Amino acid sequence: MELDEMKAIWQLLDKRLERENSMTFAMLRHQKLDGAKTSLRPLVVGQLLQLLWGATFILLAGLLWATRPSALPVIVAGVIVHAYGVGCVIVAGLVLSAIHRIDYAFPVVEVQGRLARVRRAYVVSGIVGGFTWWFFWVPLLMVLGGLVRVDLYAHAPSVVWIGIAVGAIGLSGTWWLYLHSRKSSNPRLRRVVDNAMIGRSLQRAQAQLEEVRSFEVENL
Repeated sequence: MELDEMKAIWQLLDKRLERENSMTFAMLRHQKLDGAKTSLRPLVVGQLLQLLWGATFILLAGLLWATRPSALPVIVAGVIVHAYGVGCVIVAGLVLSAIHRIDYAFPVVEVQGRLARVRRAYVVSGIVGGFTWWFFWVPLLMVLGGLVRVDLYAHAPSVVWIGIAVGAIGLSGTWWLYLHSRKSSNPRLRRVVDNAMIGRSLQRAQAQLEEVRSFEVENL
């Protein structure tokens, strides 16, 4: 066989292999991006529920204002509950907006960047909607008392101060656990903390995008 014929055959095989790699990548990309999009659906539902959750506390604060409370502690508690409700609505809206901005037709690196923005917004949402409960239950209890015209702080100040102390201890312990998980050699502990902070939906979406990116780097 002539050298020119061998070169032509190798070029043909090379082009065929390149086409097969491109087709494989296109199929993998479609499958994984669709899987990433599906993985985020529970997160969307969760944030919609958080919108309703926040609206509930805004309504609760509105009911308190309708009673025209005069005790300062009750008023302060009402402001905190109202702010919490507004905060939940805002951060849930930010997460939903970040998810909506993901265009799966973009390059994988761009999609990963958009997903990183979703992750940051979700962490903030978790802090506002979740970690604040170490303290939030105290003003909530005061607002519930205020709805029946009872000033909890005037009648049982120890409950308020003990609640604040418990919240400080709980929040400090949560922060210590997070820092410890970053330094720990135990992958299970890190995974549990990540699931609590980031959520499995985001982790699954990130993993599927990483598969596409790895294939793209290695083969294209």
